[in-house]
Amino acid sequence: MIEMNKGTAVRPLVKLARIIFVVLAWLFLAFIASQIFIAGLGLFVDSDNWELHKSLPQNFSFVPLVMLAAAFLGKLPVHIRWICLGLFLMVVAQFLTVIFSSDIGMLSALHPVIAMLLFWGSLTTVKHGHKWRK
Repeated sequence: MIEMNKGTAVRPLVKLARIIFVVLAWLFLAFIASQIFIAGLGLFVDSDNWELHKSLPQNFSFVPLVMLAAAFLGKLPVHIRWICLGLFLMVVAQFLTVIFSSDIGMLSALHPVIAMLLFWGSLTTVKHGHKWRK
């Protein structure tokens, strides 16, 4: 079944890709929020929570790339594709600030700043993704 969207026909694959994009956008936002919460637990409650904070990103690091693919398949606007690529690059930067923290000195302090940008970017993808989910 083909639906109409803004006066044009929307193919089933495009619609499915848009739904997948929105689901992944929400999932990534929840992941970022939980990472911030777990970091707070590790800092203020029990340092054993750092292990979870360190291991969890390995499971979600490629979500922005899958979102990027869904954005292309769903024919989403170019700025959403750029945001997805930016999210992935920020995830890479997060890994790099941890891996090379002893080598880059004060630049490793960018880790929480990048976390804030990841939260903002993932919130933006959720907001914009809902506009195109039909």
